[in-house]
Amino acid sequence: MSNILLISNSPDFAADLKEQLELYASDFRVFEQWTDDIIFDIAVVDDSPKTVADLQQKLRQAPIIFLSNDENDFGDSVTIITKPFRLEDFLDSVLSSINLFVHSRDGQLSFGSYILDSAQKEIQNTHSHNIIKLTEREVAILNYLYKAYPKIVSKSELLSEVWGYNPDATTHTVETHIYRLRQKVENGSSDLVILTEETGYRLNL
Repeated sequence: MSNILLISNSPDFAADLKEQLELYASDFRVFEQWTDDIIFDIAVVDDSPKTVADLQQKLRQAPIIFLSNDENDFGDSVTIITKPFRLEDFLDSVLSSINLFVHSRDGQLSFGSYILDSAQKEIQNTHSHNIIKLTEREVAILNYLYKAYPKIVSKSELLSEVWGYNPDATTHTVETHIYRLRQKVENGSSDLVILTEETGYRLNL
């Protein structure tokens, strides 16, 4: 399930698009207001360029679709779509933006002493310059913790968002993966990648 932030200066347009998404794209949850409690996978903006620029500061690891006829250069994280558009084409753009975002320069994440390259599935320690290969699950864990920062992510939330509805996965599965990930990346150094808190985990930013 992906979370879409939909911001529009037209309530009628927003209501219509939200209805269409709920009817034909049930894998998406649509929200019309920014909140720190929700991790958004993509934002759709039918508003001003300033709104796009403001969102770029808030969305740490998520692409933006800007519905506009203007020529603007916001970088790789923003895709511009002109109105009117077919819903099928719009959904294709949403899915491709989410899937391809990690392959852009914005998909390389820096936190603490590390740089994560999601596309190459590797993480580099900027102090030792060691590069460690990661599994797809390990990349997904780090990406989710990055998007959630500074929120502490519980084991049950990681289980739901990273493992989905896998009936064989348990909170012990999360603990084991986090432990192995830390052992692999930190390798005995003081450069911690993930901090264990009383109620869950967060990145060491």
